Amino acid sequence: MTVWRNIASRYKKGTIQTGRVIKVLEYACYVEIEKGILGLLHLKDMAWITSNLKPSDLVSCKDTIEVMILNVDEDKQLISLGLKQCKNNPWKGISTRYPEGKRVKGLVSKVIDYGCIVHIDKDIEGLVQVSDMHWTDRNMHPSKIVTVGDAIEVMVLDVQEEKYRISLGIKQCQPNPWEQFAEKYQLNDHITGIVDSFTHFGIILKLEGDLSALVHTSDLPEESEQLEKGEPLKVRIVSIDTERERIGLKAN
Repeated sequence: MTVWRNIASRYKKGTIQTGRVIKVLEYACYVEIEKGILGLLHLKDMAWITSNLKPSDLVSCKDTIEVMILNVDEDKQLISLGLKQCKNNPWKGISTRYPEGKRVKGLVSKVIDYGCIVHIDKDIEGLVQVSDMHWTDRNMHPSKIVTVGDAIEVMVLDVQEEKYRISLGIKQCQPNPWEQFAEKYQLNDHITGIVDSFTHFGIILKLEGDLSALVHTSDLPEESEQLEKGEPLKVRIVSIDTERERIGLKAN
């Protein structure tokens, strides 16, 4: 179509144009920036935070809006538009405002299978991986720990300003039971654990602080075959690795 000829020279990348929303879809909307010229505005480019939002929450048909030209593909007759890019980027300087190790308050905005999303500032959300939600139970579903709307404290673990990503941790704001164990006990100390489960490699003992440790079969006495779940077993500490969250035990 002649209307698309030399379109890239008329709509340069990074310029701001005024357009009219003519159709709202589930994941995007179409904006007419010139008669016969439509641009596609994806949800991800409509707002800096899009959790729990859909395009119809942000724009309506016939709305007149300002958009930025993100990309022009004359051959495919496709123009990509951005709405959020017309506003100040809240991620600029984020690593200075939220350095690693800083504790902040936030609201849980979404719970997902592998963690939760936490709103910590205007237009800023971070991800808490399930592995950073609880010190000792990493198989617990996030919904058992938090719910949408919860006000929680989190620690900034990693910031990737250029990728608009910030990693957060819940458990890091709580005492580390592995470090507490290491402060209380030394190598060769004798302690008593409770038999929690059996594996091909040995017995899993439940220790204080809700910690678990494996006693290998080779380190168990012969009479251990008679042990049942819930019974106590006296063991000796042979190693403590707080970084790997492991405690080595022997029962003989």
